[in-house]
Parts: sequence; C-alpha cells; structure tokens
Amino acid sequence: MSVLNQASDGQFNVLIALVRASVRFGPRERAELLAICGADAPGVDSSKLNSTFIRWHELGLFEAPDGSTVLSEPYRKRLGRDPDKAEAGLQTVAREIVLKPENNQRFWEAKENKSADLTRALAWLLAQDVYAIDTSSHKAIEKLERDQVREESRLVLQNDTRWNGLKAWATYLGFGRGDAFTIDPTPALRDVLPDVLPNSSPITARDFLGRVVELLPVLDHGIYRQMVEGVLNDKAWSKPAENRLSTSLSRAIERLAQAGELAIEQKADAADGLQLTGVNGRLWRSFTHVWRPAQTPGAQR
Repeated sequence: MSVLNQASDGQFNVLIALVRASVRFGPRERAELLAICGADAPGVDSSKLNSTFIRWHELGLFEAPDGSTVLSEPYRKRLGRDPDKAEAGLQTVAREIVLKPENNQRFWEAKENKSADLTRALAWLLAQDVYAIDTSSHKAIEKLERDQVREESRLVLQNDTRWNGLKAWATYLGFGRGDAFTIDPTPALRDVLPDVLPNSSPITARDFLGRVVELLPVLDHGIYRQMVEGVLNDKAWSKPAENRLSTSLSRAIERLAQAGELAIEQKADAADGLQLTGVNGRLWRSFTHVWRPAQTPGAQR
C-alpha cells in the first residue's frame, strides 16, 4: 500500500468525504461510514473509499474502539463538530500525520512504509531548482529522479500514477499549486507561522529555520530532507551552500514577505544569516532576523 498510489489507496477528496461524514454522523461501523459516503451508490468505486479508510486508519487519523469508527484524538477535538470547519482544518492535520516520525520509520522501504513514500517524494521535489525543473510530464520527472538518485531501490516516481499522486498530495498539503503544478511550499509555511512566530518579536534567521523544519522536515535542513539529499548524485544535483536556502523555501519566504505576512531584515552588525536563492542561482537577498508583523494585510495566494 502506498499513499502515492491513488488507484489503490485513494485520493485526498475521498479522505475529505470520510472525515466530513465522520464529523457529521459520529461513531459508525466502517461499512456504515463508507455507505454514508456513497459506497453502495451506482458508479461509485467503493474500493477507493475502503482503501483510503484503511490507509488513514493505519496512519492514525481514525480509530475503531468497540468496532465503531471515529476520528482519533487529538484530531477529533481539533477538527470539531462542524463538517465545513473540519474540512478546512484537515489539510493541516493530514500534513502533520504524513510527516510524523512513526509514519516514516521504514523510510527507504518499498512496502509497508506507511507515508514514507510521500515524504521522500516531497523532500526530493522541494530540493529541486523550482525555476529549472520541468514538471509538465512524468517522463521528464522520471529522468531527473533517475539521474539524481543513485540506487534503483530508492526511486519513488517510477510511473505516472505515482507522479500524479505526488502532484495532487503536494498541492493539497501546501507544497505546490496550479493545474500545471508549480513547486511552492508557501501555503505550508504560512500555515505553521503562528507556531513558528507566536508573536511579533524578531528571532534570528537560523532560529526561524530551525523552528520551521521541526514542523516541516521536508524543507531545507529538515531530517527527511537531509536523508534524501544524502542519496543524491552530486554530479546531477548541486547542494546549496550552508547559508543558502533552496529556491523552493526562498520563494515561499519572499512571497510571504511581499504579502506582509512575514518580515525579514539584514542587520549590519549581525552575523550568521541566511540567503534567499532566485533564478539561475542568483542571490535574491540576505537576512539575519525574521518576525511576523502585528497586522497582516493578507497573503498573495
């Protein structure tokens, strides 16, 4: 089973339907929950409902005490009792679950890896030059991955089903956007800002990065990102300098700064800052401190 295999393990819209039904109708036997979601309706592929439920039960979103299916805590409390609010909050919860250490213990295994295949694929994708990568076809992506990943057994995107699955899940979880698909972690970074910067007090750029990757470990210097970068061929992939951020994270920081949701500053008397990377690897700008403005006028989405 694989999160990226949409044919067998479902799609995020199926997960949304399951969560909305669980929130609205409360504890139900699995068969009843699936029926509420249309499993018995003509033209509905009930196997996707069932496999999606099994996968997310395995990942910890659902539990079945006494045979009745419910959302697990703490997610049940966080998602609440309003289906619309639950759907709005599900993206954050799903991302947290996908990235949890217990769901990535078999990180390099091809089977029974829980969400590790998706985590690995996200980390690899976010390590790419977002201005140079061709995301228009699986053929281009497959060639790039094969050029970069040294071991055949560690490839993730061997077919277009998995590539389409990655694009869909990356977009839903906040790491991409658009029908043509653009690598962009701005939504995910925006989502964690209240936890990273709980007030308007400035922190150092290094502290900011450390807090971000603790919550989003597929980004620069995060544990999953480091594991993936460690298997890449340096003849086909160039690791940024220690103080340089990847183009994907640089884009996200710059977008949030331009939208007034984030402020960055280069202090002349401060050392050990970070640098944003732009098109063709050029230096975009440097910063040593980060803070969240007291009032945010709204982000560019």
